[in-house]
Amino acid sequence: MAEEKEELKVESLEKEVEQMKKEAGKLFDLFLPPKEVRREIMKNIYTIELSILNIFKTLLDYKVKELERRLEEREEGKKERVKKIQVE
Repeated sequence: MAEEKEELKVESLEKEVEQMKKEAGKLFDLFLPPKEVRREIMKNIYTIELSILNIFKTLLDYKVKELERRLEEREEGKKERVKKIQVE
């Protein structure tokens, strides 16, 4: 009889575990989209990241060009000031 009770307990625990797995699976199904949708989401995330990096690159390129232009203007201004006038 003791063996029968132990076997019954094992089976009931296995059933409970299976039931818990099914319930957890249902919860995940509610919160997680299907695999195809997840792939599309990941693709969009990578695309978004690339777009943001391209925006930063464009802004940095613009800022670099602006700073280079300022430096050229300063160098031209200094060259004009340095010119010596010959006096007779």
